Amino acid sequence: MSILEIGCCGAYCKTCRAYRVACQGCKIGYNDGSRLIDKAKCKIKVCCVRKGHDACADCRDFDTCRIINGMYKKNGYKYGKYRQANVFIREHGYKAFLKIAGAWKNAYGKY
Repeated sequence: MSILEIGCCGAYCKTCRAYRVACQGCKIGYNDGSRLIDKAKCKIKVCCVRKGHDACADCRDFDTCRIINGMYKKNGYKYGKYRQANVFIREHGYKAFLKIAGAWKNAYGKY
């Protein structure tokens, strides 16, 4: 398990079937230059990667950010769960999150 498997938004990408096959997740390839952040379409990813964060949980503007909170306000159960993941990471850290998320079957789960 790796921090790279956590999406900037709080989704746990490792559970996704497309991850590392059709999708490289939010962060893989940007540090080594094999992917260019300027070509990314996701505003959340662009902001997070440019700031050098592992997830939006690391950002001091998390509670007031229009970009991430705009996504969290969308209809759908998963968006609230992604927010919950970032809040959990802020409070308990990545190690604790990965320990829990390792048992998940979806991009979100129970704490």
